[in-house]
Amino acid sequence: MNRLTVEERRRIYLAQQRTREAMRARLHSETVGALAPRSDQRRLRWIAVVAMIAALLGLFASPTLEFHPLESLVGSLLPRL
Repeated sequence: MNRLTVEERRRIYLAQQRTREAMRARLHSETVGALAPRSDQRRLRWIAVVAMIAALLGLFASPTLEFHPLESLVGSLLPRL
């Protein structure tokens, strides 16, 4: 009926293998291209470190510094009487 010969099965298998390898190569090249260069990674790491230090300083400084944003905003916008 619709039985494939050994040679036909082998040809189909090899075609699938070629397609798979081409797909893997394309995905690998896209992944490598999407990664940032070393200099950008270094810059991003420094930005993250600075942000973490600023956040920690804000946590430690917040109990000692009293800042009331609403009162400060209202005080600066409204004229003094």
